Amino acid sequence: MARTEIVCPNCVLGRIYLDDGRSAICPTCKGKRVVRTLDRPVTELNVLQELDRVGAVLLDRHFVYNSNRHGSGYINMDPLFPNTGLVASICAQLVRPFEGDFDTVVSPATGGVVLAFASASQTPGKKPAAVWADKSGDDFRFERAGFVAHLRGKRVLVVEDLLTTGGSVIKVCREAEQHGAEIIGVSVICNRGGIAAEQLGVSRLVALASVNFAAAVPFECDLCATGVPIVEDIGHGMKYKAEHPDYTGGFIKLL
Repeated sequence: MARTEIVCPNCVLGRIYLDDGRSAICPTCKGKRVVRTLDRPVTELNVLQELDRVGAVLLDRHFVYNSNRHGSGYINMDPLFPNTGLVASICAQLVRPFEGDFDTVVSPATGGVVLAFASASQTPGKKPAAVWADKSGDDFRFERAGFVAHLRGKRVLVVEDLLTTGGSVIKVCREAEQHGAEIIGVSVICNRGGIAAEQLGVSRLVALASVNFAAAVPFECDLCATGVPIVEDIGHGMKYKAEHPDYTGGFIKLL
């Protein structure tokens, strides 16, 4: 059975496996309250804190998501990437659950280019190859010279920064399989969409952090009803502005 795996947010030691949307009790702390310490490398316990520290976690605003729904929270990974030490630490966590099981790290471009390289570099022992799939219309393709050679007959780990609908990861996985790759799993920094391994068509999904922002269609959105300005330069606010220029709450920029 496919499974989704996360680190226990309570003790940071045990792992919780989510099957069919049901949460299991951590076998290490058994749900009992424990004292947490943060003087350790980035783990699932503090990855959201680190993302918040660099400005990647945005709250109490009005965003338009890829699904066209609206909500007050957003994870914008762009501020993470200039912090090379933090990226390296997070990528070490991405590959750790799969150590020894993969030959190549793959990701969707463009932000994933950094993740693929950093994840491969942070893999202990023999370094795996790192390749990425470039956007081609609505799809992803491995078009660069020599990339397919690192897929054919290889065990592949797919890494991604933010999992929302899972669409990009699904396309990359299927494209890699078309070239003879065996997808051994997907590892993501943050699962924002509550996506399960089964939805991606893989046997294993690991998320360093998970968030669940409430979202509503525009005609049921409290933020729209109260006229909260929509952020136009993050998410899909610009598209919404083009389609609804007369929105009474107006639009703002954060960048």
